[in-house]
Amino acid sequence: MSGAQASRYPPSWSNGIKKAIPPRSSSSRPSSRSSSASAASPTHSRSQLSFWMTDRRHLHLSVGDVAYRLDLISKVHGLEKAVEYFGMVPKQLRKPQCYGSLLKCYVEAKAVDKAEEHFAKMQEMGMTSSYAYTWMMKLYLQTGQLERVHAMFQDMEEKGVKPDTFSVEAMLAAYIAAEDVQGVGKVLDKANPHEKLVTWHGHASAASLFMKSGMQVGAVMALVEAERRISPKSSRIAYAFLLKTYTELGMHAEAGRIWSVYKSKVPPCNTMYMSRLSALLRTNDIDGAEATLKEWETVPLRYHDFRLINVMVDAYCREGLVEKAVALVDGAIKKGRTPYANTWYKLAGGFFKTGQVPEAVDMTRKALDSATPPWRPDLANVLMRKQRESSRENASE
Repeated sequence: MSGAQASRYPPSWSNGIKKAIPPRSSSSRPSSRSSSASAASPTHSRSQLSFWMTDRRHLHLSVGDVAYRLDLISKVHGLEKAVEYFGMVPKQLRKPQCYGSLLKCYVEAKAVDKAEEHFAKMQEMGMTSSYAYTWMMKLYLQTGQLERVHAMFQDMEEKGVKPDTFSVEAMLAAYIAAEDVQGVGKVLDKANPHEKLVTWHGHASAASLFMKSGMQVGAVMALVEAERRISPKSSRIAYAFLLKTYTELGMHAEAGRIWSVYKSKVPPCNTMYMSRLSALLRTNDIDGAEATLKEWETVPLRYHDFRLINVMVDAYCREGLVEKAVALVDGAIKKGRTPYANTWYKLAGGFFKTGQVPEAVDMTRKALDSATPPWRPDLANVLMRKQRESSRENASE
């Protein structure tokens, strides 16, 4: 595509690239807040960059470029602009990849009629693929038309289109949404010989349904399969899910094993320790949570997230162990960490629970004094606490 052709596209999409890629300037002054905010969206900046590459550098667009640009335009400017852009793309560039990208835009906008019309046109042009079928299945899944998900999968098989991981997992998701345990089992049985057809997430989702249905053996088998399919890219969220699920099943030895595997394969981070801490506290394992928090304190991290302290403070206060909660917060402050406003508020709740009203009021004041938007205390709770304080004072008189 020539530079003249590229310039046919609406200037509102290509102009403003100066905000994303500012020209060289001899001035050393920093850019203003408003100009930096205009380029705050990474998707918006990528869209501007894409047009700049063709409009200013006269680079030829490939089919992949057009498909990628369609997705960006839809996200930044909306579906209507994406359709408008597609209509101006030269015919030699309107390949299956571009039609598939526009179908994705329709699905993400939940434009059912338009998506169905576009999919039918793709079928007429011989452009159907597992990619197109998967997006139609996702559309019906998002709009609650579960039977049409099944129908689409069946049509795909009848047309000789080979299912892939995404289409199989879309079908699996439809059965899970319908809480159809037998349907989920059939999909897993059919897919199991093909290792790559169901990811860890698909097996994990099936495990959740089996747990909900009281099928603990089936849940454990699905969890085993999920663990086998964990990839380095998904390891953190995957192991966190397994950790939570094994804890909820009461399989504490397995949860401990997963925690050890987790630490051996995933670099230490606050999120990892938060997952372990939260899982232990769901079963009220205060001792295990304390041990985890002590371990977290010794791990070299870029920073130690005070939210982990908050979780432990909340647990102590629920159990009436407010003095331990105070000691924990004091220890963190001595290490140079700053409590959140809701840290003091949690302590206030703990003091009220143990009948220490003056201390509770003091903590509530600290919470209010240190509060910053968007955090706000429960005013009804604050008023109730003040009322209790007044009642106690009147009673003492």
